[in-house]
Amino acid sequence: MSLSDVISTLENVYAGRTWYGKNIKETLKGVPIGKALLRLQGSYNMAELIHHMIAWRNYVIKLLETGKHHSVPDFENFPTIEVLMMDDWNELIDQFDQTQIHLVGLLQDREVDLSAKVPEKPYTFKDVLMGIIHHDIYHAGQINLLAKFL
Repeated sequence: MSLSDVISTLENVYAGRTWYGKNIKETLKGVPIGKALLRLQGSYNMAELIHHMIAWRNYVIKLLETGKHHSVPDFENFPTIEVLMMDDWNELIDQFDQTQIHLVGLLQDREVDLSAKVPEKPYTFKDVLMGIIHHDIYHAGQINLLAKFL
């Protein structure tokens, strides 16, 4: 898989045509704020899942910008969100949109050696980029299921 394939896949998963169902943009557009904080027993709510997705997209962005591995703090990874105003909800969706713009922009503007190892880790930059795509699809599926059953 080439860098242009990675970019194309990121764009399709986010706002393009997908063979498996709704893309992320459609998924998030379909979540009313009234459902964003609801949870099934023991589950994260949709706002927490979106925040989690943003945290890991920011991890990839920072990795690409610095070339260095870093950790994602727990308070960013899966924060507990119990109260959410409409402005906060819109800002969360905007933050997700901004990570998409930033991530794709970085990939278009830089030479990324997909086969290079991530410092201090046993995986490559390709693994990380494919991983964030899979991560997004996985959690978008969770959000779609929560929206259906709540």
